This record gives sequence, structure tokens and C-alpha cells, in this order.
Amino acid sequence: MSRWTAVPLAIALAGGVSACGDANPDPNNPLAQLTAAANQMQKAAEGFTTNRKPVPPVAFRELIDFLPKEMPGMKGDEPKGETTTAGSWQYSQAEVDFRTEDGKRSMDVGIFDYAHIPMLYVPFTMILNMNVATESTEGYEKSVKVEGYPAFEKWNKNGNSEVVVLVGDRFIVKADTRGLGEGSAKKIVEELDLKGLAAKGK
Repeated sequence: MSRWTAVPLAIALAGGVSACGDANPDPNNPLAQLTAAANQMQKAAEGFTTNRKPVPPVAFRELIDFLPKEMPGMKGDEPKGETTTAGSWQYSQAEVDFRTEDGKRSMDVGIFDYAHIPMLYVPFTMILNMNVATESTEGYEKSVKVEGYPAFEKWNKNGNSEVVVLVGDRFIVKADTRGLGEGSAKKIVEELDLKGLAAKGK
């Protein structure tokens, strides 16, 4: 699960350092510009969880219950999960992978409870708060709704599909597919019990 954990933690650390950045960075200083951008992302994340304090996360074993149990024509690995403590922060995640025997088609689904820790939402804040729609010969990226929840969907002509959903203003649900067709990641997430997951965060 390290491939999904590393990004939030890295950006969280960068955001923490950037908090001391200059509000009016030197336009000729790339480092100052980067620091300012990270600082803006931090502020956006703080707004993303307005009036919410970090809470104990849902146990990863409970998150596993919301993952897909099977996928027709594909073999699934044993679901994985963990709860991580970093200082005063604690969050949980669960993941499952499926693939065909020839390896040409695969999917992985993950559920993350970042328990209202603002900085861990940074990678998702911007894309979920913006109304984006881009289409080209290579594919598309667009803001969508999944079961009424804000989401961001990507697809490219190589057959890769991805969707990220914010469920109940708390849980991040992410699905990636390869070789399963356009919109396949979104369809997989739509079949999950997102309402039940949201209820876990209340």
C-alpha cells in the first residue's frame, strides 16, 4: 500500500515546511514560487475541513468490509489494510487488487480514512473543488459525481481508467483499472456501499 501512502505524507511534510513561506514570493526565485504554491495548497486543505478536528479513524478491518469481494473473470489478492500513527495523527486505509491470469486486465480499489487531518487531504482538495473538464485525443479528465459525492475521473486511450471520490466529507475512495474499458473505474466505485461508508464517519 506504500504507493498510495507516500504521496499524502510527502505533501503533508512539504506543506508543513511551506507554512513559513513568504506571502509575496520573488518572481525570479523558483524555490520561493514553489513554497508559495505549497502554502496555498495547505490553506486550501484547511478550508477543505473547516470546523472539523481530527478524530479517531475507522478501523482498517471495517474499511476492508466495503471493498469489492470479487470481480468476474479476475482473481483477487487478499485485501490489505493498516492503521498508521504519526505523532498525534492517526489514519486508516484498506486496499484490494484483482487481475486476469494473463495480466492484461487489472483493477485496484482503496479506501482511506484520513480522519479530518487537513494536510492529508491536500492531494485531493484542488481537483475535487474545481469544476474541471478536459478532453483530447489522448483521453479525458473531468469533475463528476458518484452517488452524489464529488469525484474526479480520468481515462486515456491506453485503456487506463481512474476515479477518486470524497465520501461523506471524510473518506477517500480510489479505483484504478487497466484494460477494462472507458469509465470502468467509476462503475466499480458506484457498486460499492458508499452510503454505508459515509455513515461510518458520523
